[in-house]
Amino acid sequence: MYRWLALASVLLSLSGGLSGCVSPSDPLGREDALEEAQKRYTDFVRWGELEKAGMFVDPEMRDEFLGLARQYEALRITDSETSEIVFGDDDATVTVTYKGYLMTTLVEHTAHEEQAWYRKEGLKNTWYVRPQLGAVLDTLRGRIPETAAGF
Repeated sequence: MYRWLALASVLLSLSGGLSGCVSPSDPLGREDALEEAQKRYTDFVRWGELEKAGMFVDPEMRDEFLGLARQYEALRITDSETSEIVFGDDDATVTVTYKGYLMTTLVEHTAHEEQAWYRKEGLKNTWYVRPQLGAVLDTLRGRIPETAAGF
């Protein structure tokens, strides 16, 4: 009887530990992988590390994205907040709000970005973003309304 109770205890503790790692609705961890990639990308953008953020950018858009680095140097982002993630099968839309200012004016502006993410086919959880950083930078510089879209 004691052995059976010990075995049941071990099995219960193992199943409890595993349930935190695998979600029945997302057994491959795609949502977790996206949330991690999105957080890292947004943090890199916030801290001005565009080269590192570029690792997460759609390869077809990466050169254009990295070309914004010079414009970005005159800006400081003071805060970023992810407010909504809408998942599809292999894509997602993430709403992010940035607050920042142009170093020469010190007037803080707010910009909203709808980040379009997609997952590469296959079993890997590699996610890429199609960012709108150009519009975000223009808004933070006070050039266009924050509702403008586009890269």
